Order: sequence, then structure tokens, then C-alpha cells
Amino acid sequence: METRPNRSGHFLHGTLQTFEWHEVINWLRAETQSRQKNHNALTLVKNEALSVVMLYFQKEAQMHEHHAPGQFTLTVLEGRINFLLYLKSETISTELSQGQLLVLEEPTPHAIIALEESAFLLTIIAAR
Repeated sequence: METRPNRSGHFLHGTLQTFEWHEVINWLRAETQSRQKNHNALTLVKNEALSVVMLYFQKEAQMHEHHAPGQFTLTVLEGRINFLLYLKSETISTELSQGQLLVLEEPTPHAIIALEESAFLLTIIAAR
């Protein structure tokens, strides 16, 4: 298995960059942090306008309530998660599985629970 890619700076290298998501998930799964904290992440791209992050969660791992810094999409690449959206008057629970895409238009408090070992891609557009 290859070692984790050097992503210092997280800026695109030139006009185009490609990633093999199976390889990235395997790097995240194999790292010590995944075994110790039940989750792991790697920022693939980050600049003033865009962040692309690959996340890996073991079964029952959680990302507690937080806000994203802007609009985002979440694409489940492997597994199954529960996405909890906290609105003022209610909590909306949405189960997502492999191949599903969630779009959140406003920075709203939310949480994620892995219902099984899961990997997902988070694409965040910075608020202006």
C-alpha cells in the first residue's frame, strides 16, 4: 500500500488534479488515527473558494453537531450514514447509502453517524 499523499498546502497543482478515491479511502482506513479515533479525513483540495475532503468512519463513529463554513455536497462512496440536520423547530434525520448525494444550501447545524463502515466525499463552497 502506498503512503499517504503529501497534501501540504492543499492547493491544486496546476489546472487539473485527479484522485483515485478507492486509494484515498484505503489510506484513511489503514492509518493509525482510524483505529484510535474511529474516523479519519484527508483534505484533497483547499483554497479560498473550495474545499474537498475525503472522510472515513468506522461503524458507529460520529461527527457531533457543527456548522460547515458554506454550502456543501456530501457524496456517500461506501457504506451508510445518518445525516442529522438541526433546524430551529425540528431535527431532520436522513439516511444515505452508497451512491447517494446530499446538498445543503445553507450553513445549518448538523451531525453525522456512521451506521456501518463508511466513506464519503465532502465538497464545500466557502460563504461569500
